[in-house]
Amino acid sequence: MNNKMIIYYLKIFFLSFNIFLLYCVEPPEYDDGLLVNIPAIVNENDFFSLSLNAEDYTKSKSWDLAFNGVSTDTLYTSLIIKDYSGSINDSTSLRLYNSNNANIFDVLINSEITSIDKILIEYIGNPDRLELSANNFNGLIDLQLIKQ
Repeated sequence: MNNKMIIYYLKIFFLSFNIFLLYCVEPPEYDDGLLVNIPAIVNENDFFSLSLNAEDYTKSKSWDLAFNGVSTDTLYTSLIIKDYSGSINDSTSLRLYNSNNANIFDVLINSEITSIDKILIEYIGNPDRLELSANNFNGLIDLQLIKQ
Protein backbone atom coordinates (compact mmCIF):
# COMPACT_ATOMS: atom_id res chain seq x y z
CA MET A 1 0.00 0.00 0.00
CA ASN A 2 1.31 3.40 -0.82
CA ASN A 3 1.21 6.45 1.43
CA LYS A 4 -1.66 8.09 -0.47
CA MET A 5 -3.93 5.12 0.17
CA ILE A 6 -3.02 5.01 3.86
CA ILE A 7 -3.74 8.75 4.21
CA TYR A 8 -7.03 8.30 2.33
CA TYR A 9 -8.18 5.49 4.67
CA LEU A 10 -7.10 7.43 7.75
CA LYS A 11 -9.10 10.45 6.56
CA ILE A 12 -12.19 8.29 6.07
CA PHE A 13 -11.69 6.66 9.47
CA PHE A 14 -11.28 10.00 11.31
CA LEU A 15 -14.18 11.59 9.45
CA SER A 16 -16.45 8.64 10.29
CA PHE A 17 -15.28 8.68 13.89
CA ASN A 18 -15.96 12.42 14.22
CA ILE A 19 -19.42 12.10 12.69
CA PHE A 20 -20.19 9.26 15.10
CA LEU A 21 -19.10 11.35 18.12
CA LEU A 22 -20.83 14.49 16.90
CA TYR A 23 -24.24 12.87 16.46
CA CYS A 24 -24.32 10.71 19.57
CA VAL A 25 -26.91 11.79 22.12
CA GLU A 26 -27.32 10.81 25.72
CA PRO A 27 -30.61 9.94 27.40
CA PRO A 28 -32.52 12.80 29.01
CA GLU A 29 -31.91 13.62 32.65
CA TYR A 30 -34.91 13.06 34.88
CA ASP A 31 -35.63 15.52 37.66
CA ASP A 32 -37.18 13.05 40.09
CA GLY A 33 -35.58 9.78 39.00
CA LEU A 34 -38.94 8.35 37.93
CA LEU A 35 -39.71 7.17 34.44
CA VAL A 36 -43.08 8.24 33.07
CA ASN A 37 -45.91 5.73 33.63
CA ILE A 38 -43.70 3.10 35.30
CA PRO A 39 -44.48 2.60 39.01
CA ALA A 40 -41.46 2.39 41.34
CA ILE A 41 -42.19 -0.14 44.10
CA VAL A 42 -40.36 -1.05 47.30
CA ASN A 43 -42.05 -3.90 49.17
CA GLU A 44 -40.46 -5.01 52.46
CA ASN A 45 -41.91 -6.69 55.57
CA ASP A 46 -42.13 -3.33 57.40
CA PHE A 47 -42.24 -0.81 54.53
CA PHE A 48 -44.09 -0.31 51.24
CA SER A 49 -43.53 2.53 48.80
CA LEU A 50 -45.29 3.38 45.55
CA SER A 51 -44.05 6.24 43.40
CA LEU A 52 -45.55 7.02 40.02
CA ASN A 53 -44.95 9.88 37.60
CA ALA A 54 -48.00 9.60 35.36
CA GLU A 55 -49.12 11.09 32.08
CA ASP A 56 -52.53 9.92 30.86
CA TYR A 57 -52.00 6.77 32.94
CA THR A 58 -54.84 4.27 32.51
CA LYS A 59 -54.20 0.96 34.24
CA SER A 60 -55.29 -1.12 37.19
CA LYS A 61 -52.48 -2.60 39.27
CA SER A 62 -52.44 -4.64 42.46
CA TRP A 63 -49.55 -5.39 44.80
CA ASP A 64 -49.49 -8.03 47.54
CA LEU A 65 -47.77 -6.47 50.53
CA ALA A 66 -45.01 -8.25 52.43
CA PHE A 67 -46.17 -6.82 55.81
CA ASN A 68 -46.19 -9.21 58.75
CA GLY A 69 -47.35 -7.01 61.60
CA VAL A 70 -48.79 -7.88 64.98
CA SER A 71 -51.65 -6.14 66.75
CA THR A 72 -49.31 -3.94 68.81
CA ASP A 73 -47.68 -2.44 65.69
CA THR A 74 -48.62 0.96 64.28
CA LEU A 75 -49.13 1.70 60.59
CA TYR A 76 -47.89 5.10 59.42
CA THR A 77 -49.17 6.28 56.05
CA SER A 78 -47.96 9.16 53.93
CA LEU A 79 -49.72 10.06 50.69
CA ILE A 80 -48.61 12.93 48.48
CA ILE A 81 -50.23 13.79 45.16
CA LYS A 82 -48.41 16.53 43.27
CA ASP A 83 -48.66 18.14 39.84
CA TYR A 84 -52.23 16.90 39.52
CA SER A 85 -53.98 18.01 36.37
CA GLY A 86 -57.31 16.29 36.41
CA SER A 87 -59.91 15.97 33.76
CA ILE A 88 -63.53 14.95 33.71
CA ASN A 89 -62.39 11.48 32.56
CA ASP A 90 -60.01 10.98 35.50
CA SER A 91 -61.29 8.53 38.12
CA THR A 92 -58.14 7.39 39.90
CA SER A 93 -58.23 5.67 43.29
CA LEU A 94 -55.97 3.90 45.77
CA ARG A 95 -57.38 1.09 47.91
CA LEU A 96 -55.65 -0.70 50.77
CA TYR A 97 -57.03 -4.03 52.01
CA ASN A 98 -56.17 -6.10 55.08
CA SER A 99 -55.57 -9.86 55.21
CA ASN A 100 -59.35 -10.46 55.56
CA ASN A 101 -59.94 -8.48 52.33
CA ALA A 102 -61.60 -5.66 54.29
CA ASN A 103 -61.02 -2.14 53.02
CA ILE A 104 -58.55 -0.15 55.19
CA PHE A 105 -58.70 2.97 53.06
CA ASP A 106 -60.12 4.05 49.73
CA VAL A 107 -58.82 7.34 48.35
CA LEU A 108 -60.33 8.99 45.29
CA ILE A 109 -57.58 11.12 43.77
CA ASN A 110 -59.12 14.27 42.36
CA SER A 111 -56.79 17.00 43.67
CA GLU A 112 -53.34 17.55 45.11
CA ILE A 113 -53.07 15.85 48.52
CA THR A 114 -50.63 15.75 51.39
CA SER A 115 -51.75 13.33 54.09
CA ILE A 116 -49.87 11.76 56.98
CA ASP A 117 -51.64 9.42 59.39
CA LYS A 118 -51.04 6.65 61.91
CA ILE A 119 -53.28 3.91 63.28
CA LEU A 120 -52.80 0.76 65.32
CA ILE A 121 -52.86 -2.45 63.30
CA GLU A 122 -55.07 -3.86 66.06
CA TYR A 123 -57.92 -1.67 64.72
CA ILE A 124 -57.46 -2.19 60.97
CA GLY A 125 -55.83 -5.60 60.59
CA ASN A 126 -52.60 -6.43 58.83
CA PRO A 127 -52.25 -4.58 55.48
CA ASP A 128 -52.20 -7.18 52.72
CA ARG A 129 -52.90 -5.69 49.29
CA LEU A 130 -52.81 -2.31 47.57
CA GLU A 131 -54.76 -1.52 44.40
CA LEU A 132 -54.27 1.41 42.08
CA SER A 133 -57.01 1.99 39.56
CA ALA A 134 -56.23 4.87 37.20
CA ASN A 135 -58.10 6.36 34.29
CA ASN A 136 -56.28 9.17 32.44
CA PHE A 137 -54.32 10.19 35.55
CA ASN A 138 -51.79 13.01 35.25
CA GLY A 139 -49.58 13.77 38.23
CA LEU A 140 -47.17 12.32 40.75
CA ILE A 141 -48.23 9.76 43.36
CA ASP A 142 -45.98 9.08 46.36
CA LEU A 143 -47.39 6.61 48.90
CA GLN A 144 -45.43 5.29 51.91
CA LEU A 145 -46.68 2.65 54.34
CA ILE A 146 -44.46 2.08 57.38
CA LYS A 147 -45.02 -0.48 60.14
CA GLN A 148 -43.45 0.12 63.55
